[in-house]
Amino acid sequence: MAHILHIKAIIVGEFAVGKTSLCKRYATGMFKEEYKPTLGVDIFTRKIEIKDFGSVILSIWDTAGQEKFRKMYPRYYKGAKYAILVYDITSRETFESITAWVEEIRKHVGEIPIILVGNKIDLEAYRQVSNEEGLDMTQKLKLEGFYETSARTGLNVNEIFEAPIKMIIKDLMEKAE
Repeated sequence: MAHILHIKAIIVGEFAVGKTSLCKRYATGMFKEEYKPTLGVDIFTRKIEIKDFGSVILSIWDTAGQEKFRKMYPRYYKGAKYAILVYDITSRETFESITAWVEEIRKHVGEIPIILVGNKIDLEAYRQVSNEEGLDMTQKLKLEGFYETSARTGLNVNEIFEAPIKMIIKDLMEKAE
């Protein structure tokens, strides 16, 4: 029997790390060079077919990175089944805020899976945060996974959105047995 599952995900991180670009790349397959800051929240939706399960309707809530919008975040987080936490590999400052983001997510949503993402891997020449530091942070904070991505090239974009879905479905199937 084919299932239909609705999943809400949140994508968070500092201003200009590429959250919206990752969402657009995943939802539409497109990448645009120009930058427009998100005001409040944007919602992207994509339907995914999962082998031996059925359909997943994924709603991705893309939050603004600017400080002035942070008071609204808790209501955006409500009902999220997983979080994608993004930093920019060319900006150490965005990496240094990860612990605070994890604390905020856990405070408002509880123990949902969190995927750590180092974005802008296509800008390797400007790297300020090593892959090893990302892996170490993932282990230190007990996160579900770590990926380096490029919204520009599409590298690992599908994986960051779909790996948690597969974990959630596996969990549901095990509980149903």
